[in-house]
Amino acid sequence: MLSEIASKLTEGVKPTTDAERVFYEALQVLRDYLARSDIEDKLKKLEDIRLVEEEGKTFILIPDVMTYIQASGRTSRMFAGGLTKGLSIVVVDDDHLLKGLIKRSKWIIDDIEWRELKEVDLKSILAEIDRDRLVVKQLREGKIRVEFKDPMKTALMVVESPNKARTIANFFGKPSVRRYDELKVYEVSTGELLLMITASGGHIYDLVTDVGYHGVLLPKDAGTFLPVYSAIRRCLNCGYQFSDDLDKCPKCGSSQLRNALKILDFIRTLCEEVDLVLIGTDPDTEGEKIGWDLAALLTPYAKEVKRIEFHEVTKRAILEALKSTRDFDTNLVEAQIVRRVEDRWIGFELSKRLWSAFKRKGLSAGRVQTPVLGWIIDREREFKESFRNVYSVFLPYGIKLELIEDEVTEKPIIIEQVKAKIRVLDILEEDVHPPPPYTTDTYLHDASRKLGLTAPEAMQIAQDLFELGFITYHRTDSTRVSTFGQYVAKEYLSEKFGNQAEELYLPRNWGEAGAHECIRPTRPMDVNRVRELIAEGIITPIKPLTKKHLLTYDMIFKRFIASQMKPAKVVKQKMEINVLGTSKIVERIIEIKEPGFLTINPILKVEVKVEEGEVKPLKIDVKRKALVTLYTHGDVIKLMKERGIGRPSTYAKIVQTLIQRGYVMETKRKKLLPTKLGKSVYRYLASKYGDLVSEKRTAMLEDIMDQIERGERNYVEVLNKLYREISSIP
Repeated sequence: MLSEIASKLTEGVKPTTDAERVFYEALQVLRDYLARSDIEDKLKKLEDIRLVEEEGKTFILIPDVMTYIQASGRTSRMFAGGLTKGLSIVVVDDDHLLKGLIKRSKWIIDDIEWRELKEVDLKSILAEIDRDRLVVKQLREGKIRVEFKDPMKTALMVVESPNKARTIANFFGKPSVRRYDELKVYEVSTGELLLMITASGGHIYDLVTDVGYHGVLLPKDAGTFLPVYSAIRRCLNCGYQFSDDLDKCPKCGSSQLRNALKILDFIRTLCEEVDLVLIGTDPDTEGEKIGWDLAALLTPYAKEVKRIEFHEVTKRAILEALKSTRDFDTNLVEAQIVRRVEDRWIGFELSKRLWSAFKRKGLSAGRVQTPVLGWIIDREREFKESFRNVYSVFLPYGIKLELIEDEVTEKPIIIEQVKAKIRVLDILEEDVHPPPPYTTDTYLHDASRKLGLTAPEAMQIAQDLFELGFITYHRTDSTRVSTFGQYVAKEYLSEKFGNQAEELYLPRNWGEAGAHECIRPTRPMDVNRVRELIAEGIITPIKPLTKKHLLTYDMIFKRFIASQMKPAKVVKQKMEINVLGTSKIVERIIEIKEPGFLTINPILKVEVKVEEGEVKPLKIDVKRKALVTLYTHGDVIKLMKERGIGRPSTYAKIVQTLIQRGYVMETKRKKLLPTKLGKSVYRYLASKYGDLVSEKRTAMLEDIMDQIERGERNYVEVLNKLYREISSIP
């Protein structure tokens, strides 16, 4: 179809279909732009394309990177002993096009490295190529046998998300796909492995409810605390998940259920086909437990099971993970077991009491959600008590002062008679340092404040960006930047600013070495470049990026790149303003001497310099306003981080649970308000079980979980203490 339209365009045939008309209109727009001299000048200045004229016609030459990658890949071949050595030599007749080819190839292949011919030992490379070719020839002639490498080493990688499985598979060419009903497994070659990739869909098992003490056999029955698990069933009608052995959804009664055992059976059959099973669940405590469950269930069917861990979904990270397999960290698994059991015990026990007290099922309580509910209730009370008459005084130079009525000793009767006196106290230079890159809590706070996203919405968008390979793992409390992260920032600045990049780049670790890293982009591509590459088809996300995805990526990208740049030097003006019988100290930035990180992330506002003297107000408004604002999702998550309750994996869920239970409502302006039910539930819990659900107690338990993760506490002893505490609730 496209070739037919192209032929008609060339011949000047009039369009007859809607598709042809779209192409004709696009061609006309393009011709109109190219006819403009300013557009032509801009195209000529671009470093990665070339504008040329031949025989009176203008051509735009753009490097075809996909064809180059395909062609250069043909210099190497897979054979029984692995891969033959290949060599690609690019003969350069245009520096602009070479720059474009190098730049575009790096967008597709993270670790590609280009070298000038004089920098390599061409003789030894050709000798290695000849040796490989000789081996292939002798193999074909039957003169030698390959004994140094197993040509059929196979592995199965199990990840949580189908999107992630597909993204990883696409790193290694076009995968073949096998289907079992709605389940899929992708098959690719990494050069070292014949790799199958599939998804578990997250948790396979959860605690049952009808055995032992809320799903846990006690020492008197089993000799120790023994959690009892069953496969998770998900209702296809209402989405409710449960682990009890039921044929119908306990919530809506539907018999349309999806049993996780079906997924497990599929994965077990795949295990029998491979030499090695690799569990690639998320790199956190919850992911370790999901992976450990999978390993326990798959081990009888597999020759070998190993854990792999990656913090970004890129080809480079996946290949590194494949080379760095490990055993499961039982400390992390035990900490997650304690967390889940404790959630179950305290939740079930307090919920039963709520149902009885309020004669209403569906109410719930928990160690984290209860103190958070208390914060929201306290904040609403402070909000209501903070209303005052506030004088908003608008002065020249864009100055706005807000004065509480109690501060105003000279009430304005006629605005023309009011005067404000400005006295400049100081003009000083300051260094303003960039904020660190995002962690989960700071990301959610800004996503709420800047983009108006709820916490669950922001986490889902970040999950998508992670699984599609655009950002690193988003559930993290670390600001650490890896060496590769610093390389991403340096590459971007070098491409954008050329030789000036050295004046802007200042690498920072932002934290001690450890397993986790900050939230950052995986490649040196800003949001405009991402849009461009998607439009050109150079990168093809398996899930479409929405406006919210792009805005979120832009926010993460700018914050990270700025964190690797030099401070800004600004000039501040400090002044005292006397008006309506009171004085206020005001500081304003009046000049940016060296923009530093503000070049990328302009978070500061520059205002005009104020002249000392007497001025008349432009306007004075008096309104009744609250001096304390209601909390947003982001505010609550920031508090959770500061006060040491909750986890990166649970921050977003807590407020959402409170809303779903009817304890909290969200206003049109994204503010959180407690409901009458929420206040009643909190009063009941705080008065009767305050020691169990207090903020202090919750923070202490979080610390105990951390100790278990570090191997400093025995998890059985912790469970025993928790059981004695919870089972004694009156």
